[in-house]
Amino acid sequence: MVIFMSISRRNFFKLAGITTALLAIGGIGFINQPKIGRSPKDDELTKILKSPHYVNGEFQNLEPTSVLVNKDNYYNGIKEILFPTKGVTIPKENIPTQKTDLKALNPKENLLVWFGHSSFYLQIDGIKILVDPVFSDYASPLFFINKAFAGTNIYTANDMPDIDVLII
Repeated sequence: MVIFMSISRRNFFKLAGITTALLAIGGIGFINQPKIGRSPKDDELTKILKSPHYVNGEFQNLEPTSVLVNKDNYYNGIKEILFPTKGVTIPKENIPTQKTDLKALNPKENLLVWFGHSSFYLQIDGIKILVDPVFSDYASPLFFINKAFAGTNIYTANDMPDIDVLII
């Protein structure tokens, strides 16, 4: 059985306003989660404002950067991101991995350990650098977006030695 309700124009706009407000509040709550980040405060904010790369309220890349890889067609680029072709952008088999005890590595040795995708650990002249770490099954704060390839999520935050530089 289908029930149709008649709603006045005024009540429709009230309902639309309430819905919009609830979505906005939910969105603000979502982006202020610790895993997403928060707005900088105090010393962090002062450091950002003094950066020569912070211009007109935003950081500027030193090199021009394209938002989408597929420059031919915006919609094809979005389609590639949302619906990747298995075997083309998603490996058909598990990626072979070998877990290394990062804490046991000689800190004076220059080396690179690749974790998969854009995540890796570097030691250069005694400086320990962690780049774009992903310590979950998803490279996204949303559990259903950007699932890690099988075999590339074998490290956890507890596996990391004390690092000097974190690049995200």
